[in-house]
Amino acid sequence: MRWGNSTIVRLTLMLVFAQVAALMLGLTVIHRFTSARILSDARTAAEVARDDLVDDYRQQGLPGLVEAIDYRLKVRDDRSFIVLLKRPDGRRLAGNLREWPSAIADTARWRRIWLARAGATTAEPMGVVTTRLPGGYALLTGETLEAERQLARASETAFFYALAVGVVIAALMAALVAWILARRIDIFSRAANEFVGGKLDTRVEHDETGDAFDRLAVSINVMFGRIAGLVRELRMVTDSMAHDLRSPVSRMKARLEQGLGRTTDPAAQAAIADAIDEADSLHRLLDTALEISRAEAGIGRDQFTRFAIGPMLDDMAEVYGPLAEDRGFAISVDAPAGLDIFAHRELLVRALSNLVDNALKYAAGGSTIRIGAHHRDGNAIDMMVTDDGPGLTDDQMAAATRRFVRLDPARGGTGAGLGLSLVETIAHLHGGTMFLESSPPHGLRIRLTLPVAADDHPS
Repeated sequence: MRWGNSTIVRLTLMLVFAQVAALMLGLTVIHRFTSARILSDARTAAEVARDDLVDDYRQQGLPGLVEAIDYRLKVRDDRSFIVLLKRPDGRRLAGNLREWPSAIADTARWRRIWLARAGATTAEPMGVVTTRLPGGYALLTGETLEAERQLARASETAFFYALAVGVVIAALMAALVAWILARRIDIFSRAANEFVGGKLDTRVEHDETGDAFDRLAVSINVMFGRIAGLVRELRMVTDSMAHDLRSPVSRMKARLEQGLGRTTDPAAQAAIADAIDEADSLHRLLDTALEISRAEAGIGRDQFTRFAIGPMLDDMAEVYGPLAEDRGFAISVDAPAGLDIFAHRELLVRALSNLVDNALKYAAGGSTIRIGAHHRDGNAIDMMVTDDGPGLTDDQMAAATRRFVRLDPARGGTGAGLGLSLVETIAHLHGGTMFLESSPPHGLRIRLTLPVAADDHPS
């Protein structure tokens, strides 16, 4: 399975980002809620302390208020309590702050501010409330917000630790989901590849769970069954027609040959000879159609053997050498020693022979035909026939493998338009692919990429 730039990779990343975002949101909400609760408790404590001290002032006057403040500062274990009583002239009368903060009025609701206690060298975050007392006095009560600061530091530390752990867990979970999806998708992919390779009885495995993948598998299997039935019907019709036509064509050719021997009229002899050639072409077309049909049906896989490619290509060059020389071409072979393949030798020879025939017919103006083979990345071999003729345009390459398509007048000839279709079908029978490519500076290269090992070919 390819991971780079794939849908599964994007889905995995989306899952990771979604889980990390959910974790960050959760941690942020928890921090905000806890911080708000701490601030609310501090505000309540400051307001309660203010109300108690105001009651002390009303009942006992200024001396009683000062005594109450001193008492609270001495006996309270809570070091977060803040209080300050100032005189009408602004000087501190009692409390544990250095001085009245200039930024806060005598009557103020809950405020957050940094202040320094008496005897302290640094300021602290505090939450305070103030109220004005009779006689020009003012009272400030509050709580230090050290707990909030500690919470913030703890939350920050916990946030990064939780984020790190969360990212790992999210990545593992997303990878697990991606692996499960990839496994399920690979089942469909393998079935589709086998079906395209000619195994029309291939069906997608499913587990009867009724989930989306199971329903998709059932639908694809129904589609496979329908396609397989149509293909079998088409092959049956093609085979029947080819078989039924071969005998009449053979009888027609025999009678034409008899007629050719009985007539002495030169014009009639020429016409009968042309008719015999057309009968031969029709016979070859029927033979090729039958070969394509058999190859598409997978007939011949039981004859796969392992053999060396180099000697096979040398034999082909020797067979085609004289004909190529007569037409002004030189045939060369380029294949390393020891290169072998598990394949149907006769069908590969037929495929390469078709390619060499095409080069001899259509590479007008060229002088060299190269037959080659070499290892490709992975467990595959490239087999190529290359000429230095005029080559093909991109549009012609796209149309060249269609059945009964002839590229006349650009490339002329008397073919039926089935040669490259047969080559492509033979490549598919071996689990390979045929490619048409330009051969710089000019010319055409037809490459068959085929698997090497026995367990790579379709079974």
